[in-house]
Amino acid sequence: MSLVIYRSKSKVTTTKLVDALKHLHDTKLANVVPTLVLGDFNINLLEDTSEKKALSKYLIEEKGYTQLMTQFTTDYRTLIDHIYTNVPHLVTSSGVLESYFSDHKPIFVSLTSN
Repeated sequence: MSLVIYRSKSKVTTTKLVDALKHLHDTKLANVVPTLVLGDFNINLLEDTSEKKALSKYLIEEKGYTQLMTQFTTDYRTLIDHIYTNVPHLVTSSGVLESYFSDHKPIFVSLTSN
């Protein structure tokens, strides 16, 4: 299952985002494997912030996801587009592509069929 997210930084607090993710996990994603959670979180993983800590605490520590993105995902050298998965052993590749039409670079993930 894939869950694609866009979080407006000005309208959705990190607490609300984590609460929404908890609700989705409780109702739709409980024990679903494989799962990908990806999109524009508007939380820069290259900075050590309380937002990053709250999101990492829930998705990585509590739910056991692996975050796949390691390089910046915008022309402004921020890493605000994330990919999380509960099946990192099935990932054959992931990364960032170039875009000439947006300051956000497209992100991708490929999984093996096993």
